Amino acid sequence: MKTYKLNLLAICTLALLFMACKKDKTGREPLSKDRVTFDVPASTDVVARDYDIRNVSVVSVEMKAVLQGNTSSDVHYVTFATDTSKIADYKLKYGSNALLLPTKSYLYFKPTVAIAPGTNISEAAILNLGFQTTLEPFTTYVLPLTIASIDGIPQDPKSRKVIYYVFNTKEPRYVSHTGYTLGATASSSLGTNTPIKAVDATTGTTFWASSNTVPLPQWLNIDFARNVTFSGIDYFFPTTLTTANGGLTTSAKVETSLDNITWVDKGTHTINVNNAARMQTINFPSLTTARYLRFTILTANTYVASATISYNIGFVGGILLLN
Repeated sequence: MKTYKLNLLAICTLALLFMACKKDKTGREPLSKDRVTFDVPASTDVVARDYDIRNVSVVSVEMKAVLQGNTSSDVHYVTFATDTSKIADYKLKYGSNALLLPTKSYLYFKPTVAIAPGTNISEAAILNLGFQTTLEPFTTYVLPLTIASIDGIPQDPKSRKVIYYVFNTKEPRYVSHTGYTLGATASSSLGTNTPIKAVDATTGTTFWASSNTVPLPQWLNIDFARNVTFSGIDYFFPTTLTTANGGLTTSAKVETSLDNITWVDKGTHTINVNNAARMQTINFPSLTTARYLRFTILTANTYVASATISYNIGFVGGILLLN
């Protein structure tokens, strides 16, 4: 009898727990799709911003859901998502030149947010943006965002609310040389690694190399074919070379000129290209206008060609002018 009573008590306890859980699950006030929307003015479906594509950085975009009408005594969960198919609607409504923001350019850090009991606005959902320098300058990119679900209930893709997040890019990181043929000379060269290889379209697979029989310093002189205004340079070490072999530039002098006769010293700079990009950024104190740039490799660590052969040498995979 005692065992029977214990079993009956256990069954009753489980039943009460089940009923309580079921009540919590079904007792929440249901919300229609019309009650939950984006926290933006009702008169617009566009959130626009200028977007700097000169540097790679993590940019966070926040979005919130708002509960229209009375507040709820229950917590509600809202999930945001991207609906790339809506780019067609945006183009039809606002302009056909817009581009869809590439998938690699954004990542949801926090797509689901809560509207706390007694409030009508959610915490912020977060979308992180990156890979800015891969985007085109002076271009409109669009990311259509929707409220994908409310309290775990998917919303109808045909009728759910859409907000277009618009990113207007400005000038690129680098000065464009489209329409101009650049030239280059150098103090010496090694084999087919001639100066022109430092100003071609690639910054890693082709390069200028100074002679391995002439000691440093060695210089590279670039002719941009017209006067250009820039704020500094990015110097690239060839990606096709193994950094373990050495030859990495450790210091360099930068000079500019309007006529290839009178030179302006832009400083001697410590160089560190032992990084993933094989690149060193050199910023000038102010904007510079020049036609010519002379990059002199002052020092580099020894290049080890083999167990018995080593020498001093300079490499330039590319030099790009910063806007």
